[in-house]
Amino acid sequence: MDAMEAKALPSLFDLEAHRGGRAARPENTLIAFAYALELGVTTLELDMQLTGDGHIVISHDPFMNGNLAQGPDGRYVPSGRYDLRSMTIDEIKQFDVGTMNPRAGAYYENYGKTQISVSGTTIPKLAEVFELVCAYGNTHILFNIETKSYPDPALPAAKNNPDPAVFVEKFYEVVKKYHMESRVMLQSFDWRTLQEMKKLDPQITRVALTCEQPAWGRDSQCRRPYEKDASPWMAGLAIDDFKGDYIQAAKAIGADVVSPYWEELSNELVTEAHDLSMKVVPWTVNSPAKMNMLIDMGVDGLITDKPWILRELLIKRGIPVARPTVNTANPYHTGTGIAGGDSVE
Repeated sequence: MDAMEAKALPSLFDLEAHRGGRAARPENTLIAFAYALELGVTTLELDMQLTGDGHIVISHDPFMNGNLAQGPDGRYVPSGRYDLRSMTIDEIKQFDVGTMNPRAGAYYENYGKTQISVSGTTIPKLAEVFELVCAYGNTHILFNIETKSYPDPALPAAKNNPDPAVFVEKFYEVVKKYHMESRVMLQSFDWRTLQEMKKLDPQITRVALTCEQPAWGRDSQCRRPYEKDASPWMAGLAIDDFKGDYIQAAKAIGADVVSPYWEELSNELVTEAHDLSMKVVPWTVNSPAKMNMLIDMGVDGLITDKPWILRELLIKRGIPVARPTVNTANPYHTGTGIAGGDSVE
């Protein structure tokens, strides 16, 4: 399909709050998404898992993350013990993800020091995210929602991986219920889910996530470096068939947007994507210097853990930004101030 047929393609520079802005609020929570609404971002970026009882919940990790989740006993959970995909929604709601573990090492150093904790915060359903945005009366913000799917059988997370078609069908049911077809983008490293989305509704914007990082090891969602054979991440395509060009591979599956790891982008690749009628939105960019560099390359948006920095930078550059939506009466309102927050350098 032509990119012009996609329903959700931002007209503004796409300021995407990664997991709602995890350097500001607990990631992938209603608190974070309310913060991003009140800050004024273009798009909420979030991750989803399919629970054992068929709910779409918002979580980057398939297992309760020991850096984030406290059990009913108040202790941080051992990572890898609780698989959301085999749990019920009632079981999941018993865990508190509102306070990052101060012993989380680099994770805490990178995101926890500026994050305002909100004790008692739980993992939300996708339906609750849509309901939050409706309660705020925001009719313009978009959603970039990732299917956290693990097609590589060598990964520990592959054990309970949902069938791609079932996963996407459950997602689409929620989208249709809240009439969000014109506001959602479906993104994934597992391009099978993008193909399934095209079958259900070709007008839903599809975002091809990609990266190739040897240092991140086999447990990451990146393609293996210089992988020549059919890749499970690329729905069976072989990057070698495209001479290593992920832009061409993304076009081959009908992606509307290509979203690479920012270090794997160049001026030439941005131009190539635009020539093929695809937008370019790299992840995850937190440094003002890198933000400026990528904007100068001509990217169409950026995904960032620090949306307040990107917003201020865009304003200083004279680039239009989305208007904030503030609702001080909403129970998830915490204001847009950040404890120890950075400013643009």
